[in-house]
Amino acid sequence: MIEKAVEAHKAGKLKEAEALYRAILEDQPQHPDANHNLGVLAVSVNQLAAALPLLKTALEANPKQGQYWISYVDALIRNHQPETARVVLEQGKEMGLAGEQVDTLSQQLASRSAEPETSKTQSPTFTQQRKRFSAKKEKRNASSVQRSSGQASSPSMGEINDLLAQYQKGQYTAAEKLATAMTHKHPDHQFGWKLLGAVFQATGRVADSVLANKKAVVLAPEDAEAHSNLGNALKDLGQLQDAETSYRQAIVLKPDFAEAQSNLGVTLMELGRLEEAEVTLKRAIKLKPDFEEAHYNLGIILKEVGRIEEAEASCRQATVLKPVYAEAHYNLGVMLRALGRVEEAEASCRQAIVLKPDSADAHNTLAVILKELGRLEDAEASYRQAITLKPDFAEAYNNLGSTLGELGQLEDAEASYRQAIALKPNYAEFRYNLGVLLYDSRQYKSAAEQLVALDFQKSKSYLLQCLYHQGSQSLFNQQLECAIDSGENNSLIGSLCSRSKLNYGGNVKNPFCENPFKFIRKTNLTEGFDFGLHFVKVIKNILSDESLSSKSQGQLINGQQTAGNLFYREADSMKEIERIIRSEIKKYYFNFEGSEEGLITQWPDFYDLKGWLIDMRNGGMLRPHIHEGGWISGSIYINVPPKIKDNSGNLVLCINEGDYEVADVKNPSEIIDVITGDLVLFPSSLMHYTIPFESEERRIVLAFDVMRKRT
Repeated sequence: MIEKAVEAHKAGKLKEAEALYRAILEDQPQHPDANHNLGVLAVSVNQLAAALPLLKTALEANPKQGQYWISYVDALIRNHQPETARVVLEQGKEMGLAGEQVDTLSQQLASRSAEPETSKTQSPTFTQQRKRFSAKKEKRNASSVQRSSGQASSPSMGEINDLLAQYQKGQYTAAEKLATAMTHKHPDHQFGWKLLGAVFQATGRVADSVLANKKAVVLAPEDAEAHSNLGNALKDLGQLQDAETSYRQAIVLKPDFAEAQSNLGVTLMELGRLEEAEVTLKRAIKLKPDFEEAHYNLGIILKEVGRIEEAEASCRQATVLKPVYAEAHYNLGVMLRALGRVEEAEASCRQAIVLKPDSADAHNTLAVILKELGRLEDAEASYRQAITLKPDFAEAYNNLGSTLGELGQLEDAEASYRQAIALKPNYAEFRYNLGVLLYDSRQYKSAAEQLVALDFQKSKSYLLQCLYHQGSQSLFNQQLECAIDSGENNSLIGSLCSRSKLNYGGNVKNPFCENPFKFIRKTNLTEGFDFGLHFVKVIKNILSDESLSSKSQGQLINGQQTAGNLFYREADSMKEIERIIRSEIKKYYFNFEGSEEGLITQWPDFYDLKGWLIDMRNGGMLRPHIHEGGWISGSIYINVPPKIKDNSGNLVLCINEGDYEVADVKNPSEIIDVITGDLVLFPSSLMHYTIPFESEERRIVLAFDVMRKRT
């Protein structure tokens, strides 16, 4: 039943999980996992008074489980019981409790002055950082006694058993005293040194552990576990090449030593030798198929080398073997997002948060996913939670700035970007994002100040736009030619080339598309598909989704634009729309395949689709703009109201921004007469806008961009 309870907990079905945990406790009141998990569940919904006795019972039932100590101390801190938390944490440390989480709890308690014991709840303020790799440490590997030859004295079995018992119970202070006494009394016997090294390792004294383990290896050079212990200590000390040597010696002595194989794999990865690391971790898994940490570490390595599907399988296997493995659930979410399976990624990140509510990384990644799914308000809340847990989380501030910008909260967005820059002044992406925000706010001079010094490819295009809008003709031309000479080519470069040629003259060769009007293609999809079934019905269902946010769109009048990327929706109906669009894009390319324009000759080998909906009401219009990130852009007209006036509601493609007039020598343009069911594809370098319309019907368009995928 505990498996079903954990599964329900993992899926976020908290009421069902609670019922199952309580059913277990009716039969087994001291069941440690049921008490612990029910306590964690209670903490997640701020029922701290109910959580504390459950967590305490779990700890008393199994004090060797480190997570039970951490969960109980965390709950005490949240419940404003710092003095009790200090006592419990010290007891845990005496039993060997150590690590990053313990250090964080200690820092949290140290930062508090003495507080009265109370049952008042509060939000957590301590932070923890995710480890990319978990290396299996052997905590009970001193059980094999190596006796030295010759006349060296040996400890009695009683002395050995007493020392081993203290170590295995986690009584490290007592174990250290006994081990130290043994090394003094029997300096040439390995067991005391080996145990002393293990105690030092468990209590975080890594340099001392190296010295003790080296002595143990000298006294018993055939002891594989001693070599592995030395490898662990050397690795923690950052001496990776020496750690590799020790692990390899352990494996020579004990070829089926799966833990040493796994730790060697992690060490090789940290040394940058990824192929060797992969082979080594696979060897560890072959020796021990249920070794969840080896599966997890293999997944991380496979992700690093770009084999995301295999990485997902390895990480998923780790979660199967250990359902409460928070880091594995988190990284599974990261991999699923990279594979474009964003809704699945959301579920994995949420499970990681259930298991480890104080993971700032998991909250941040969940927020990224929610933003991509168009749920901006939810994303904002998750970013703010990540920042609460980790106040110096620069990436979360940057991501929050992007979300606030899409919500139209421009001042708050700017403040968030500036906080990210204050935390990481040399991080180019943060300054780039601030520069884009300032550009979108038409603060061209301030935007240029952020962009000008960046050695960041995307910043050059926006800097060109700033110079163009400021009228800096000479500097603009100089920078444009420099960008083209360096091989930069995208829709924004193409648009600026076309606009500057009209406004400034000159003969700069447009590397993207010299004659973009020749590459406009219109098709009516009602001729090949049941448009009402495949498109209209699906889009209306999406528009009725109350969880989908609207994106702030300064160019749009009397209308709304959906946030996120519609193609991240995993419903079969949306996948069918994507299939149809990709088929039409393929036809578009083959139609122009012989062209010498960069649009075609540099056509992306791989691309993503980004899609959104524009829902206009009576009098609606869209001002001239381009899609800077696209290669080609498209629009599918889900519903176009009958035209009361000539061209009302039609699409106009043009070169310059200008007024909403056609037949202007300074702004060559083409009017596209659109009706329901039409698909229009065109180079993303073309400005485009919508002519205002009058109707009680809504004008609904599915717009999308072909986005070059960087491989």
